[in-house]
Amino acid sequence: MSRRPLRTFAYGHPWFYHLVTGISALPVGGPQRLRQLCAQRLAPRLPPHAPVLDLCCGDGAASAPLLARGFPVTGLDCSRQALERAARTHPGLVTVEGLAEQPPLAPGQFAGVQISLALHEFHRPARLALLAAALRLLQPGGWFAALDLHPTHGLLGWPQQWFIHLFETATAVDFLTSNLAADLIATGYGSVAVETLAMGALQLVTARNPFPPSAP
Repeated sequence: MSRRPLRTFAYGHPWFYHLVTGISALPVGGPQRLRQLCAQRLAPRLPPHAPVLDLCCGDGAASAPLLARGFPVTGLDCSRQALERAARTHPGLVTVEGLAEQPPLAPGQFAGVQISLALHEFHRPARLALLAAALRLLQPGGWFAALDLHPTHGLLGWPQQWFIHLFETATAVDFLTSNLAADLIATGYGSVAVETLAMGALQLVTARNPFPPSAP
């Protein structure tokens, strides 16, 4: 992936990364509210203490709201450094190093899978592989939640285009031309629902692993 200079600087300087994240999260109520969005959609759909997987968990910020609700959470990321930070910050988080599109995990072991603000980092083939892998990891009837970018237009499109130009890569541009809900349906998910947030700049998508058909 080609990188923007400010993006590289942000990832090397956490204070700047958190500043940018904080500003961009203002339309949904700030960074803390942003990190809770997937958990708020997943938690009511899951049995108490059901196992949840946080894909591309980073430092565990989006895992924390699920842990606080009593769910056992596994965080998967390809960055060992990020996982070490996550483990220090959230001792209850089980961490696994691996690729989200090829997770080193047994199928059917999670009641919920979430991915927060990371799908746009993947080229389309890897993104579709990730969605398929998440479906395999879900138990029958399990739920998937994804928070990510959503295309805006007109005057509202300018801030998004500015942000992507400075901080994102070509994969984000590709993601904004795709239809996540349609991709989920094509992958085999059911009960797909899309909610737009932040004046349309973000989308929160939920979907379900359908129960297997009943035997005749």
